[in-house]
Amino acid sequence: MFEYVQKSEYQPFKLEVDKILKSIQRALKENDILTFQFNLIGSAKRKLITRIKNGNKGFDLDYNIDIQRILNDKYENPKLLKQTFIKLFDDYFGDSYEYAEDSTSVITIKKLNKARNKILFSVDFAIVNYYEDEEGNERQQYIHLDKASNTYSWALRKVATNHRYVEDLIKENSMWEDVKILYLENKNKEPHKKSRIVYYQTIDTIFKRHFQ
Repeated sequence: MFEYVQKSEYQPFKLEVDKILKSIQRALKENDILTFQFNLIGSAKRKLITRIKNGNKGFDLDYNIDIQRILNDKYENPKLLKQTFIKLFDDYFGDSYEYAEDSTSVITIKKLNKARNKILFSVDFAIVNYYEDEEGNERQQYIHLDKASNTYSWALRKVATNHRYVEDLIKENSMWEDVKILYLENKNKEPHKKSRIVYYQTIDTIFKRHFQ
């Protein structure tokens, strides 16, 4: 069964990650490599962080590493760019973290307890870039790893649904508590479904229930 993680528990870990990311920001800028911004996304941004009750895998935080300027042309290469961040994460995150893992769309780090037999939390970092398309719409690219061929490329993120409009409508009508209750129910009904999909389904249900 899933349960919510209280802000008092996850906030110190978030601040720890933020502090490390700021150190990495300074190092990359001082070495004339690149500049970037970072922001919390997904369940953490929405304060819907969950974990398995009495489990040993902790909770998840998700960040976007938004590339602002490339100061050294060779880092235009997506493979070098992602592997640079992997090395920096291994250098800057301390011994309480496992080595960074390279996956299809993110880099994952995991913080362990002192006995190193339990994951306290995991962080997924997506390296992204924003731009405007020909119609003036904001689009997002992310570094994608094709594991079969071991090739890296910038891939276009699919445009999400009109969830921002629905979110705003729900919040304006003071229904966020309804979202929290239903989201947790849905997570427990379909525990293997991606949290992002569960969230979209949840707010769609609230929207149809009250506004259609």
